[in-house]
Amino acid sequence: AGDAPPLYDITTEAALLMPCALGHLQMPLPPTAGPKCGELAEAGLVNGATDADRASDAYDRLRTRGWTDDALRSGALSVSFDLWKSIAATYASAYGRFGANEHPCGFTYAAVDASGTPRAATDVERAAWWADASGIPPGAGVMLVPPKQAPIDALRCLRDLWAGKGAPSDRVRAGVRETHASLPRAGIPITIVHGVSDGLIPVAFTSAPYVQAARAAGRDVRFWQVRNAQHFDAFLQLPPVGANYVPLLPYVYAALDRTWSHLYDGAPMPADAMIATTPRGAAAELTAQNLAIPTN
Repeated sequence: AGDAPPLYDITTEAALLMPCALGHLQMPLPPTAGPKCGELAEAGLVNGATDADRASDAYDRLRTRGWTDDALRSGALSVSFDLWKSIAATYASAYGRFGANEHPCGFTYAAVDASGTPRAATDVERAAWWADASGIPPGAGVMLVPPKQAPIDALRCLRDLWAGKGAPSDRVRAGVRETHASLPRAGIPITIVHGVSDGLIPVAFTSAPYVQAARAAGRDVRFWQVRNAQHFDAFLQLPPVGANYVPLLPYVYAALDRTWSHLYDGAPMPADAMIATTPRGAAAELTAQNLAIPTN
């Protein structure tokens, strides 16, 4: 919405720069996570004589784009799980409407054996895809099989589908334009709930510009921003994540209840809120006091 960059744009940029940029924040990452700062320098994507300088430059580039430290720290999850590449490859295929085995950067999808070699999926696996697959690999037995080129070159190919020239890029950009968010219909009460620490679809690129554009057009939009909430409630089962973040779903349910009460009982819509939460830290349980869900 508005002047917000499309998801494909920020995803392909993050896939390249974020692994290096997180070094500036001293975030621990797996050794295999993303392109190294030296590779980015050789490709002319960052400047600096040392890895520390290059990490600082990558960090500054993302910060200038609109990334906050909260979103970057949470984005380390996406880097660690190599989600940026999976999302970019999947969305490029969808936006460009490329057929099976026609991905312009050479990515394919397959079931794999223990050694990572593609194999035919079983009937049981295929039957489970409809229920268990998220649509973005890996999941439900489907893996993203990278092309036979250097990983940084594959990522640069994905990036060029947004920033480059040629028929494949034109197809991807056309698909992005066709899915551009428009304003809601007038008269519909809307409550938007977003985690301030969302490192996959950050507030700065999504909900904030949408709320601004909707309100400028006279739409009734309320905005709950939840501190210490990130994108993946499922990851809260990981001890370091659960200790430092709160779940977002309780706020979604509360906002739905409040909006329902407004529609059917005449109750007021919830007020805007920047919700100050308290992660549980070393505590065994998360309580209502940790969540601080608004009551007005």
